This record gives sequence, C-alpha cells and structure tokens, in this order.
Amino acid sequence: MNTTDTTPRLLAELGALLRGLPGAAAPLANTLTVQAWGHETFGRTDALDLFARHPLALSATPHVLAAPGALMVLDAGPDGRAIGVFADVADGVLARLWVAGPVAADAVAEPAVPVASDDFLSQDRSACTGDPQDHPGLDASAWPQVLAGAPAALLAVGEPAAASSSRAVVVRAFGSGDAFAALYTLRVLAPGVPRLAHRRWAVAAGRIGADGALLHRRLAVSEPWPAPAPVLF
Repeated sequence: MNTTDTTPRLLAELGALLRGLPGAAAPLANTLTVQAWGHETFGRTDALDLFARHPLALSATPHVLAAPGALMVLDAGPDGRAIGVFADVADGVLARLWVAGPVAADAVAEPAVPVASDDFLSQDRSACTGDPQDHPGLDASAWPQVLAGAPAALLAVGEPAAASSSRAVVVRAFGSGDAFAALYTLRVLAPGVPRLAHRRWAVAAGRIGADGALLHRRLAVSEPWPAPAPVLF
C-alpha cells in the first residue's frame, strides 16, 4: 500500500461515500461527479443517493495507491470479482469518482444521435491512445507499462472484440515510488455486421523494476455500460 499522509482520511471518506453515507471526516465536493454502476451523476446529493441504492463495502485490506490529487483502490466484490475505484482529489476533497465493476439493472443511457466516427483517422492503429504530458503525476518510466495495460484490459473483457477498432484511452494515470495506477475508458467493438460498440471502464495498478520492466499488474474491468438508444431524424 503506497499512501500519503491524508490517505487514511480519504479512504474513510471514500468508504462512507461508496456505502451511501454522508462522510464525517471531510466534505465531498458539491460538484462531485460519479461514473459507476452504469450511472453518471453530478453533485454530492445524487452521488450519495446512487451509492445508497447500490452500496459498495470495501474490504479490510484493499489495494490502495495514493498521490497528491489522486486515489486508487482495487478490491474484490462479494462474488470475488475485481472492482476498481479511481478518484480525483482537489485540496483533500473527493472531486470525481469512477468505479469499474458491475452495471446496475436500473442503469439507463440517455438517447443520443448516432454520429459517424473514425477512431483511427490519424492512422494510429495502436490499441491505446494517450499523452504522457497529460499525466504529470506519473514517472516517465512507467508510461510504457500504462500503455501496455490497455491490451490487457481489452483481453480481460472475455468476449470477442474486433481487434481492428477496439481500443482504450488513458483517462488518468499517476505513480508513487515504483508503483503506478491508470484509469482507462474502453471502446469495445464486437465483430460481425452491423458492428456494435459498447463502453467499459478499467482500472489498473502495477509495479515496475529499476529497469522499467513490469513486476506485476492488477486489473479491474467493468461490465458493458448501457448503449444509448439511437435518435433518428
């Protein structure tokens, strides 16, 4: 467990939030945004309501990595499946939260207008996209392993995926000592015609050696998030 001086307090606050309980150790940001269980919420009240309906109790010994501005937790759910939690922290306050885990039965995506897109317009056919300059809290030696975690996350989906188009985007990444953590958004395109895409979240944690080689990696991948119903004109 790599921690900072404020980690125990933040972990207690996070644990209270994930159970839908107003925390007593420190306030949550009024503008707290959450993406969890297939839901997206804005504001601390809606976040607390979401976790009150779908509580998550962390175990006594979760895998935790913390750094100024970020907190990552990997744990196991009641069924033994890995669950990842990634949080932005602003001035010691939880400001944004992602959970890679199950999707609730009541999750519904807002209808959306389908728009043609080309994820590889730049001709970059790599399985992962990201820029290390967007993650100043990550040591440069860990960046190759963050990129390598994306194919591992896509492979962990455990179902056929169109290798030509499925890819991951590094949303957040940070490090502490020889350990690192990363949050990915996955766009998984199923093979066949028509090719249907769905979104998942993934959280990875790992440790690198002095030569930059990966010593170990832990990974949690969410279930597919609901796809929005198309709005056609």
